[in-house]
Amino acid sequence: MLIATFIISFYGLLQNFGIDFVMWNPDTYSKERFFSTLGNPNFLAAYLVETIPVIFIMFFVTKNMAKKVVILAVLVCAITVLFLTKSRAGSIGFFVTLGFIIAYAIYDARKPENRLFAGNKPWFVMFAVFMVLMCFVPKVQEAFSMIWERSKGLLSVHGITLTPRVYIWKSALMMFRDFPVLGTGLDTFQVMFPYYRFPIYWQLEWNGTPEKTHNIFLQVLATQGMFGMSIYLLLFVAFFKKSINLIFGEKDLLRRYLVFGIFMGIIAYIIQGLFNYTVAAYGSFFWIGLGFVIMLDSAPKKYYSADIKFAAGFWPYAAVIAVLFAMTTATTREWMADMYYKVGNIASAADKDEIGVPYYKLAVDINPNSEIYWVKYGIAYEKLMRKETDPQKKLELIKMAGNIHLRTIHMNPMNGYNYNNLARVYKHYGETLDPSKYQDAIINYNEAIKRDPNNAYFGLDLATVYINMNQWDKAFDICNNYTKLYPDFAVPFSYLGYLYMLKGKDYVNQAVSYYEQAVSGKQWFRDSTTELSTYSNLGIIYVNLGRIGNAADMFERVVKEKPDYVEGWLNLARLYSMMKRYEDEASCYEQVLKLNPSETRASVPLEALKKRLKR
Repeated sequence: MLIATFIISFYGLLQNFGIDFVMWNPDTYSKERFFSTLGNPNFLAAYLVETIPVIFIMFFVTKNMAKKVVILAVLVCAITVLFLTKSRAGSIGFFVTLGFIIAYAIYDARKPENRLFAGNKPWFVMFAVFMVLMCFVPKVQEAFSMIWERSKGLLSVHGITLTPRVYIWKSALMMFRDFPVLGTGLDTFQVMFPYYRFPIYWQLEWNGTPEKTHNIFLQVLATQGMFGMSIYLLLFVAFFKKSINLIFGEKDLLRRYLVFGIFMGIIAYIIQGLFNYTVAAYGSFFWIGLGFVIMLDSAPKKYYSADIKFAAGFWPYAAVIAVLFAMTTATTREWMADMYYKVGNIASAADKDEIGVPYYKLAVDINPNSEIYWVKYGIAYEKLMRKETDPQKKLELIKMAGNIHLRTIHMNPMNGYNYNNLARVYKHYGETLDPSKYQDAIINYNEAIKRDPNNAYFGLDLATVYINMNQWDKAFDICNNYTKLYPDFAVPFSYLGYLYMLKGKDYVNQAVSYYEQAVSGKQWFRDSTTELSTYSNLGIIYVNLGRIGNAADMFERVVKEKPDYVEGWLNLARLYSMMKRYEDEASCYEQVLKLNPSETRASVPLEALKKRLKR
């Protein structure tokens, strides 16, 4: 524990001071909150807050001066990095356990036969000095400031209502309400959550689906019901009873203090676990700690043993080797499948799905029980089918994508995204080859919405199907509902603008109204396609209404969001021409020629402009 904490803390310090030698995933990497080797600052804080009390006790029970100095250095380093994680739960856990340690030290000092803490007063003072000096480190002061900024909002009712964890906890309680005896099933929270997701959680985390409840007790209650919760609480009661008895009754002082350190570590685990979820990197401490507390009891115990003798010969040892080999092979296959899956993801991210598909196939062949492997495999075929222009080849790709997504539905019928993925395939099928397939898309979209009723993407995808089928009233009802449910989401407003635009010139005012609401500071959540089409459509309407300046503003947004969009630059050039802004018009044509030097729609008018402007 001491060695691991030293490595983790030292690496964490290096990260915080700008020294790192690992190319972390930029999507999960934050320069404000580092995480050492644990992949998440809250996980790092959870590990440190568990181990710090144990190392603290190790420091006091160690008599060798050199070892004391080393342990103290690791302890100070670990506490510093704990604060640099800027984790609220970790900080709370630290201060609560520190309070318990101080209280126990005062209690212990009153007993002359103990004298452990009382005999280490100089070291106590030195530790306190280190703690005070640490508070003057700029990085630590910055961390305290951020922890306070992140925490003070919770002191108001408004701050609490904007805390996503509150709505995760509410959803967990709703699961318990519906499945009170055995819960939803082990590790099923992520699958069941969409059905219980609140609209406000969607707004706060936007399509986020948490893996766990961010509370160890609610996790058990939701997924294991009263039956599992009773056993879990019984375990805690037994642990607390055993620990308290040893802390105040164990005659061997070394064992007593070690039990106290482990007990404080598990208290810290519980405190941060009220706001966090458990992973193996630090959750293992809890179970190991329970075992240590039992082992450190010096009272006489009964032991039972069995004397197993192998028959003479080679075969028993060969059997053991075979079992170990089989286990190693199984583990290696899991690892290989994951490597192939990650290569497929890299290829897909680079828009090289023709390369990614074979790797996804290798992943599902090796590990056919992983749902996410199949999901990504099917999506890769979807991307290929959209690129394909040959009808026969497109049909083959559509069937492959559909069959894969159908398999994921059989694997996990509770996941709304599996139905949505299949519906998306049928939607493309209807758009390109067979309009009758729209009906299959509608069926699967509705199945997806049943499982995730507040998912705006499912409903808006269904609305596009109705638009394609000219069933505008159904599309209008869906989009209008989402403008009320998510008033800060731009896309449903944009869809309503498009619907009114389709109705013709008699509805142009309604179209402008909804489009203008969409572009007035609402959020697009990375739906760049709809965003750009909204700017373009509103710009075209402005041109037809004679509002040339407003139209130019829209197309300026288009080229700002998509600088390589040739049509956007050409449209903006025409608008600048109408506004007699000839220098700006020339600049637009020059941008087009940078993107496509052979584009005559830019080169010809640019030459004429140069003559007019005498360039």
